[in-house]
Amino acid sequence: MLERLEAISPCRMSAASLRADMLLRPLPMPWLLPLAGVVLVAGAAYCLGYEGLSGGAGAWPGSLVWSACAVLPWLGVFELVKRAEWDRGRPVGAAPLAALLVATGALSIGLEMLVDALGGGRSAPLGLLLMRRLPAIAATLMLLLLARRERRSGEAAAPETADEAESLRGQAAAIRWIKAADNYLELHLDGRVRTMRMTMREAAAILEPLGFVRIHRSFLVNRAQVESVVRGGKGLTVRTRDGDRLPAGRAFGGNLRGLG
Repeated sequence: MLERLEAISPCRMSAASLRADMLLRPLPMPWLLPLAGVVLVAGAAYCLGYEGLSGGAGAWPGSLVWSACAVLPWLGVFELVKRAEWDRGRPVGAAPLAALLVATGALSIGLEMLVDALGGGRSAPLGLLLMRRLPAIAATLMLLLLARRERRSGEAAAPETADEAESLRGQAAAIRWIKAADNYLELHLDGRVRTMRMTMREAAAILEPLGFVRIHRSFLVNRAQVESVVRGGKGLTVRTRDGDRLPAGRAFGGNLRGLG
């Protein structure tokens, strides 16, 4: 958790890097909970404005409940897709994504109908219920599209010079492990850290034939530096001979066989 907070610390990143991280990395709870609160209040304000324009009289308590049913689930969709794509290292397919959107819409409308029924009220027509959700659905789709464009941009980024790739090969024996940081890599060597402009995919293609193994979307480790693979309550962790603990993604579980 601390590692993720450090990874998205705005004090250590440019605006472009922070934007990319917010779009691509799953947010830790200390960031996610305040964001959910902001989205909840923004949805309630939208509801009050909608009621006012349509001649109705809304109130904050009811608007907050509506926002929890109609707006907040779409933040959950965005974070769920981000987490799945982060762990898998590839985009979620169109069919599963469409199914998730439809299921979320049905759940959202069902929750609002249930709240109305429990309160003794009458739900709006289905078409109106769906129309009120269109801004949240559109915002979710826009964020997903921006995240995919950011991912493609990062994967297409090439090393600044061919010398960078050759330099990486030359340092392979001294590198303990590598961490991705947007379009840069952090090379953890013997007591020092060096940054290099290169994507993790490019680094893996260069270093895997030299004894490195991909254990996470953001981590590549020198097989010779692995001491053990530890299973804990939060999943698998790779422990290096220097005592560092690196997270292992579920999508890369097959790469852990034979380590440590």
